[in-house]
Amino acid sequence: MNIEKLNNNDMIKINMFGKEKEVKVFCTGDNQFDESGNYKNYDFELTSEELEMLNWFINNIKIEDYKKQIVDYCNGQYSSWQYSDGTKEGPIGIENVEKEINIYAVAINISKDGYSDIPEISFYGTCNCDEEHGICIGFRDKKYLGIESQDWIL
Repeated sequence: MNIEKLNNNDMIKINMFGKEKEVKVFCTGDNQFDESGNYKNYDFELTSEELEMLNWFINNIKIEDYKKQIVDYCNGQYSSWQYSDGTKEGPIGIENVEKEINIYAVAINISKDGYSDIPEISFYGTCNCDEEHGICIGFRDKKYLGIESQDWIL
């Protein structure tokens, strides 16, 4: 699959946990701003560099290869909180990953002043272990970077 043209906030289909799923693609990098530094309209065209990154991502990265990392992240989150009555959630196992997270977007962050600890592209969604902050499974320089909350790539 190779995407030749796409606008910010367009939907694409990707393979996720062995099933086809529709996700939104959005830009959080330099391309979201015009030459004056103002935000562009929400449906601006993605750059060739962003499309190249997206095509690499959808053709090479399989979320199921990162189930262990997702479990570790979620269990770390669960271990840090409890209900007022003292009960806790978790831990989860590998078999729970598909129920634990809901990936609904791919975020692309290509910036000329990019920091090496910020993803260039990521799976972006919600997770039961942190309903307020969600989940971001990030990649940089075509390598797995880690898992954090959604604001990591924003």
